[in-house]
Amino acid sequence: MRPPPTDQIPIEKEENRIPKWDRKRDSDPAYRKWWIEEGRILRRKMLEEKAEQRRQRAKEQRRKMKE
Repeated sequence: MRPPPTDQIPIEKEENRIPKWDRKRDSDPAYRKWWIEEGRILRRKMLEEKAEQRRQRAKEQRRKMKE
């Protein structure tokens, strides 16, 4: 689902389906404020969690290969 162009009024129901960091509307001051205050922190946390999961899976695979 794609966000509407910035010159149109967004549909709130559809907007809530899209993660805020995927909206990429730099001209939207509310988005920019959210990104600066919350979004960057949440994205960084999500990426760190995914990296940790990858490390754990790799560790498990190495352990299985040794056995």
